[in-house]
Amino acid sequence: MKCVRFSLLLIGLLAAPTAWARVPYPEVELPPLVQEDEIFERVAVAPPQPVGRSGACSVTIRGGLPSPQPIYLKTDSEDFYPFSDVGVMDFESGGSLQLWCPSGFNTHSQNLLTASCVSGTTFSVDGSQFEFKDLYCKAWPGFKAIKSGATCNGGIVIRVGFEIDSSRFAEQMQVCFNEEEEVTRYTRHKLEPGSNYYETGVARITFQTAGFFDGKNVDKLYTQATQLETINNDLGGDAAQYFDTATNVFLARGHLGAKADFDYAPEQRATFLFINAAPQWQTFNAGNWARVEDGLRAWVSKNKLNVNCYTGVYGVTTLPNKQGVETPLYLAKDANNNGLIPVPKLYFRVVIEPTSHKGIVFVGVNNPHLTEEQIKRDYIICTDVSDQVTYINWKTTDIKAGWSYACEVADFLKTVKHLPALTAKGGLLV
Repeated sequence: MKCVRFSLLLIGLLAAPTAWARVPYPEVELPPLVQEDEIFERVAVAPPQPVGRSGACSVTIRGGLPSPQPIYLKTDSEDFYPFSDVGVMDFESGGSLQLWCPSGFNTHSQNLLTASCVSGTTFSVDGSQFEFKDLYCKAWPGFKAIKSGATCNGGIVIRVGFEIDSSRFAEQMQVCFNEEEEVTRYTRHKLEPGSNYYETGVARITFQTAGFFDGKNVDKLYTQATQLETINNDLGGDAAQYFDTATNVFLARGHLGAKADFDYAPEQRATFLFINAAPQWQTFNAGNWARVEDGLRAWVSKNKLNVNCYTGVYGVTTLPNKQGVETPLYLAKDANNNGLIPVPKLYFRVVIEPTSHKGIVFVGVNNPHLTEEQIKRDYIICTDVSDQVTYINWKTTDIKAGWSYACEVADFLKTVKHLPALTAKGGLLV
């Protein structure tokens, strides 16, 4: 999958140039059902099998790749090897790609191989022929989250991906992270025509801090026992009424860039970063937010679109304390008792198709304990146009599943100021 850095118009500053040419983003712009520590794959239609061409090679991502999987790159490039609109890696006869395993391969001791298409799923490496699925890593490639040196509105820009060498970084997404408040403002990645044919069965891994969050044990902060204790202290007691494991009413590690938004297994694993997550009520995580992610991905694939996605959070949600005063929720505090790792008020995903300049924003309320009156008064920040959206199978007014709505990009940006200067002058993406 091709991922690129922010343009000057979007973030105001460019990261230092590398030796690899990257194509900047244009100016504009249904994961698995997640329980807290387990995953349930949704039923998905299998992609059509590739049609063989004489002397050509085709490898299907879903079912055709090994484990532990290398990073697949265009030869002498930072770009992930592209895939078709049905999730197939296609090669002309003699066409090549590079495979990277920092721990080495099962067949070779070096960590970077160049493989050339022979035919079908047979490739040549250093004069010997191998089945593509037989070229795998000794261990899963490690991913990194590195500061780019650029800033964004309300934070620093972090590049997430794989460091092939000191001047070659395969980037899958970028993160705008505020280190003082320990909150991610938004992540940025792309969805492509083949995005709905992501590799299935990729195991979840433990979320990582990747050097951020000032040494905190963030994983422990997210445990149900600790979050209940933390919020109970903030509310002065009686917090237990807001938690019910049996009905999924607890705070989960809510992905921003969804695991299933990325086709290759190593990229899916790289989404398990705390800078790519925020506290999200599980009923919402597995409810309307999952429906937004799934429906959008399927619609993008069906219509063969390339879209830019900005997924983020806004505000801090509240619950009443023992005196009835609405109290903001956080998972941690600093030495001065300032809140860190806030429980977001809203989740959003801005989607922009750069060719038509059409866009839309999906917004979800991250609090299953509100009344309809509270939501309409404090949580609706732009005019709802969800009645024009036909490709999301959501229950927009279901508070437990996360009250949800859609807005025009310009209307949304009147309130949410920490995003880049996005435009969607082509109208709604519906």
